[in-house]
Amino acid sequence: MKKKDLLQDWEIVQQEYYEQFNHSAVEELYGEWFANDIEHYPYMEKSQMIEELIEDELRHRKNDTIEELKESIEYIEKLNNYENKRTNQNNYKRDYG
Repeated sequence: MKKKDLLQDWEIVQQEYYEQFNHSAVEELYGEWFANDIEHYPYMEKSQMIEELIEDELRHRKNDTIEELKESIEYIEKLNNYENKRTNQNNYKRDYG
């Protein structure tokens, strides 16, 4: 698989990962990544913060090897599966608990 394709795959799984979180959780991730005071972006949309996080992370990922990208994609996919499973369990408890 070409590095360009892996970078696109990484971008997709990272987007899916961030989309699982609510606005305040993404805001916290954004603040940690950019080391900004939360006052600087209280009115940003969740999608805008996710887009900026991914763009900045992608700049760093371009220096990764193919193996590093594959490992990162696999790791994020595992996180996505874990978060989906946890959300489903919480929804089940809420609905039938």
